[in-house]
Parts: sequence; C-alpha cells; structure tokens
Amino acid sequence: MFGNRRSELMLVGLLVWFIVSAGIFMVLVLPFVVPQHQLAQFVPECISQVKFQKPCAFCGMTTAFYAISRGDFTEAYRLNPLSLYVYSLFALNTFCAVLTLKHTTRFIKNLGATLSSHNLEINS
Repeated sequence: MFGNRRSELMLVGLLVWFIVSAGIFMVLVLPFVVPQHQLAQFVPECISQVKFQKPCAFCGMTTAFYAISRGDFTEAYRLNPLSLYVYSLFALNTFCAVLTLKHTTRFIKNLGATLSSHNLEINS
C-alpha cells in the first residue's frame, strides 16, 4: 500500500521537476531568441530598488544572462557576481533533466512492453 503511494509521489515530484526544468531551459534559451531591448519592455522594475534604493540579489541578472550568452563573462560578473553560478546551475539542471527524461522514457517504454507481453501470456 505505502510502496505504491511512494512511487506515485516520486512520479509527481519528477513531473514537477521536468516542468520547472522546462522553464529553466526557456530562461537559458531566451537571450539567444529575444533581443534584450524587446525583453526589457516586459521585465518589471525591481521592487527592492524602488522601495529601498538598494539592489536585491537578482538585480542585473537578466542583463548578465545576456552577457553570458554573448560569451562576455567579465561583464556578467560585473553586473551580478551570482549570475555565473546561477547560469551554471541552470545549465547543469537542464543537462540532468534531459538525461533523466531520456532514461525515464526508455524505462517507461520497456515497462509498457513488458506489461503488454505479460497480458498476452495471461490471456492465452
């Protein structure tokens, strides 16, 4: 009883991770697809900057991601020192998600083939 519930929770967690990873992948691809001046129209002004006149930990991150996509790591670090780490973690997460998705898809196909062959044996 609990084993089935545990596997269902693991599948839900995996599904949520894949959805979040798809969003992260879009963040990584965005600088290559949308020009920075177009994206700037949709990015809201930082609330911390407006209310307290102090930059938050993510101020400059969008511009830094654009700099990273151009290969300008020095400028990205100047804009936001955390940007290189966040970008690297996003890239690593995307890589792991792709590998996991490939492995999981193969596992589900093999499981489906095993179950269908098992059903054929039972019905015969």
